[in-house]
Amino acid sequence: MRPPKQHKQRTKSMSELIFSLAAGRSGSAWLAKFLEANLGFPTVHEPFGIDDFGNTMPDIRTMRSFNMRGMDDVVRGFWGRKMASLPKDKPYAETNHTLGKCGLIETLIDHPRCDDTTVIILRRNLAKQCASYIQRNDCGNMTLLWQWYLAPNYRNVILKPESFLKMGVVGTALWYTLEMECRQQYYEQVYGDRVRFVHAQLEDVITPEGARKLLADLGRDQAATLPPKANANVAPPDVGLIDEIDTFLSKTGFDAQALVAQYLDAGFSLDQSHKKQPQVAASS
Repeated sequence: MRPPKQHKQRTKSMSELIFSLAAGRSGSAWLAKFLEANLGFPTVHEPFGIDDFGNTMPDIRTMRSFNMRGMDDVVRGFWGRKMASLPKDKPYAETNHTLGKCGLIETLIDHPRCDDTTVIILRRNLAKQCASYIQRNDCGNMTLLWQWYLAPNYRNVILKPESFLKMGVVGTALWYTLEMECRQQYYEQVYGDRVRFVHAQLEDVITPEGARKLLADLGRDQAATLPPKANANVAPPDVGLIDEIDTFLSKTGFDAQALVAQYLDAGFSLDQSHKKQPQVAASS
């Protein structure tokens, strides 16, 4: 495995692109507001226009195609339309968390604008993140999993889901939380020598010091403007649930780096460019 290359300090560019690699409910809506408030150009969270789905916003077919078949013609067609839609003579940022689940990084490595692109790896406290899915019942509807999250019965996943599925929708939420942690680790391990990644922990970047550090990583030496919370749950956080999840996670021995290494050693890849096919977890 190649070690990540040392990237030069990023400075402002008229063709600069910024994306995020994040799980749902980890702060991507807030990050969009933060970037727009501090970078001086409009930032998109998720394009929701009637013609966006399938063109600038992944639709269910795109999401399922990538996670079942990798970078097939459906996925490549979407990314051709997506990249062609981006402005070419002014900077652009988008924090849409679905992009990283259907070929964002695989597209960037072959794209002529890769050197102008920064991908923010956005993380949140895993227990709080998972509790948010459970409180909203986000994992109880397969359509939501197909469009916004990941389905544990996809052909190609890093974390085996069987033990989690015995726990019902709570197990699905736990599996998705940890699968996304694995995928963030995977992309940085595999593509860190070709894509510029910077790190942002939500609990840190909502503070003045953490926000200023993120701006410095993006090439801006300035004090940060901190927007209010965005897309927060209506119900207050369930502290007891968060504590239960935190205790559970501490007992699992979860090690994303080791799981990714095992996945790669077995000859698998998320774009499915390997010859060996992952085992189907369940019918879809």
